[in-house]
Amino acid sequence: MTPMPYDDTLERHAPATQERRSLRLTRNQTLIVVASMLISAVIAVVFSQLSPPRYETTRSFIVYSGSNANENDVISAALEQIVKSPAMAAEVKRRGGFEESIDQIDAMISTSRSPLSPYVDVIATSPDKELSEAVSAQILPALNAVFDAQQGELPVEQRIAGPVFQQVFEYPLQSVVRFPVWFAALFGLVLGGLVPYLFFLFRNLRKPVVASAQDVTEAIDLPVLVKVPPLSGRGGNPRDAVAGVISAVERLSLDEPIHRLVLVGPDSADDRALMSLALANVVARSFGQPVALVDADLQHGALTEMLGAGDLAGLSECLSGQLTSDTALLDLPDSRMPRELDGMTAPEGMVRFIGAGIDRSRNILRMRSSLDRVLDGLAGRYVVILNGPQIPGPVPTSQMLSLADTTLMVVTEGRTRLTDARLAGDALRSFASGPSGVVVLRG
Repeated sequence: MTPMPYDDTLERHAPATQERRSLRLTRNQTLIVVASMLISAVIAVVFSQLSPPRYETTRSFIVYSGSNANENDVISAALEQIVKSPAMAAEVKRRGGFEESIDQIDAMISTSRSPLSPYVDVIATSPDKELSEAVSAQILPALNAVFDAQQGELPVEQRIAGPVFQQVFEYPLQSVVRFPVWFAALFGLVLGGLVPYLFFLFRNLRKPVVASAQDVTEAIDLPVLVKVPPLSGRGGNPRDAVAGVISAVERLSLDEPIHRLVLVGPDSADDRALMSLALANVVARSFGQPVALVDADLQHGALTEMLGAGDLAGLSECLSGQLTSDTALLDLPDSRMPRELDGMTAPEGMVRFIGAGIDRSRNILRMRSSLDRVLDGLAGRYVVILNGPQIPGPVPTSQMLSLADTTLMVVTEGRTRLTDARLAGDALRSFASGPSGVVVLRG
């Protein structure tokens, strides 16, 4: 039979949809942001504690010129400017004979003064305790020298009489300063949370993804049947997840017998394949029904690779007429069953498997014209579960959807794009003859 060309009208002429922008993050993204905040805060605190301490040697000076308080304030401000000037640093370097440059000494010296106060604290800061003390010891002599030099050229009657400043305490105060732990923790929290938040926000605004079941309800005119954790994820219970999906299928089909169940989706080929395998085993184990599991995802073949049947003939060869469905059926290899299905595997021989096959690319377009013949060969003897392809995609799905008793679309929070989910929903509404619903995997 000559294969019919693949009709990509749905993909080429898909209706334009307006993407709803949202500032919300998915559950996984939120967890990543919180984890990043905590890790960054811990790293910042550790670095602040491992950083070498700084030593501050403080000398307090009182400034006065005699009787005028305003003059004292002016002189105090002038004193601060003198202390902060490079000339002061040069004088300290010359007097102390330090090896450090003028700029380095200038960076060590700072002042602290309350407004209108005659007291000026001059602080010498350095990671070296002895250097901090030595620089501080040269402050008063250098101040006297600089101040006297500036008054030397003035007429005697214009000079400020008497001592202009005097050290208040005989000995300087020395303290050890470390980077504040609270500030390091706050800095780590803000930086660690802001960077991943902005990254996810930009990505979500640029390419909106499914953030919740509500997004699916608003974007796709299909019911959300159940929201379960992915079987391959941590912290979830695969048994409960599969049981929830089976209960949802029973409600969707209104207790009518299901002979053909199809799973499709816009992405998540691996999660969808694992869900198909789990459903096949649980149906065979719990209901005593023999199941034929078919990997109809000829594009990815994730289920086939999962079971180690990539080099065996399968559905592709059945579509081309090289094999019959009975000949292609294989027993599930126990050695290749994923660990997520421990305790859920069906008795031997209850689940038979048809892989995607070897010659997929040449036979991919035969899906539309030949799939009914393959499924007819399994009818009446097995409950058929098809691990369907990505939709929209290169694998024709119209006949598969029309032959299904029930179709499940699998989407993943934080990963499935809303645009892709809408197109997949359009395909189900256009071609599916039986009831259809959405299974949401938590991100």
